[in-house]
Amino acid sequence: MKGRMMKQLEREKENVVVKSSKKTSQQLFKMMGVNVTGEIGDMLTMCTPENDMVMTYTPMTKKNVVVTGFGPFRGFEEENPSSVIIDELKATGIDGVNLELHKITVAYEDVSKRVPELWNEHNPDLVIHLGAHPVPKTIKYEQQAFADGYCSNDVNGCTPEGNRTTCASQDQILKSCINCDELVRNVTKICGLDEKTKHGGLCVKKSEDPGRYLCGFSYFLSLHQDCSKSLFIHVPAFEGECTKEAVADVIRETIKSILGIF
Repeated sequence: MKGRMMKQLEREKENVVVKSSKKTSQQLFKMMGVNVTGEIGDMLTMCTPENDMVMTYTPMTKKNVVVTGFGPFRGFEEENPSSVIIDELKATGIDGVNLELHKITVAYEDVSKRVPELWNEHNPDLVIHLGAHPVPKTIKYEQQAFADGYCSNDVNGCTPEGNRTTCASQDQILKSCINCDELVRNVTKICGLDEKTKHGGLCVKKSEDPGRYLCGFSYFLSLHQDCSKSLFIHVPAFEGECTKEAVADVIRETIKSILGIF
């Protein structure tokens, strides 16, 4: 008797697709009999509603990340490295990230208008401002920015009123909540930077002074919006093995490290 029931169950399995649902469990009990005992009963007990499992899949939501670069200015008249990195990121992208890439004129008026607009338009999870600096083979993570001291003329020959940032903050210094010391350690390890041979000695360092020009000016505006989601990164000119691709790769890994994407 037991053998015949086992054979019957095997035949029925060939014609019935067993799904992990309440309906299917009830159908099997009805087909075989509610009071089935022994090995078959044990098998059916595993399909009772109490043990049913419903598997669901929720796609990972992409993070919205705004990255800005600057146009030409003194010292970088022909090519601004930050603008080149924007082009590189546009070409390669970052898995799991929705990149919003923008180039801004090196002008106080444009920056004062554009930075708040980007925050309002994109509701970003992270804002990265890129700017160029003259220190070779060094990428700097800027920890803070200053409210005033912006005395140098922009590309239009202008300075901001009172040489101050244009937001309503009463603070003289705003700091990013992103831990730049930890970020340096993480990215150095992930990218295998050794300051000697990798990418011609390219390295990442923490800085406490982004300067009193459009770099620091734009950074202060974003820190005023949300200091937990803002970071300014200075990038070097490209030379030798310190190529645009190498620098872009470090910026890409920096963004992923901040967001916890590995």
